[in-house]
Amino acid sequence: MSSTDNCVFCDIVDGTRDATVLLESDTYLCFLDKYPVTEGHALVVPKTHVQYLNEVDGEALYKFLERAITKVRRHYEPDGMNIGLNDGPTAGQTIPHLHWHIIPRYEGDIEDPTGGVRGVIPAKRMY
Repeated sequence: MSSTDNCVFCDIVDGTRDATVLLESDTYLCFLDKYPVTEGHALVVPKTHVQYLNEVDGEALYKFLERAITKVRRHYEPDGMNIGLNDGPTAGQTIPHLHWHIIPRYEGDIEDPTGGVRGVIPAKRMY
């Protein structure tokens, strides 16, 4: 698999940086986030270094994401889940290696979860 210098996710894929791996396939890796938002916060990354969603096979991706979400759900037993990605720097992508966040949500983890992922623009969260 290809890697790019100074990419933390490529280092995890290559095994040169530690991570707690939850699931792996030939093309994707799922591991726990080093800075979790909630218990069980996991990331899914392609094993090849790509930055944008349109650079991957959607069918293979969906199948792996489905397996990763099921794994997190069974292990952590959350009350809900947020699943998403930041596709490009303007959307908040800080590591230029495509990755999905699987964030387990627990009753009471925030006062009012209404709006969910719409909260990326706080003033637009409520409608």
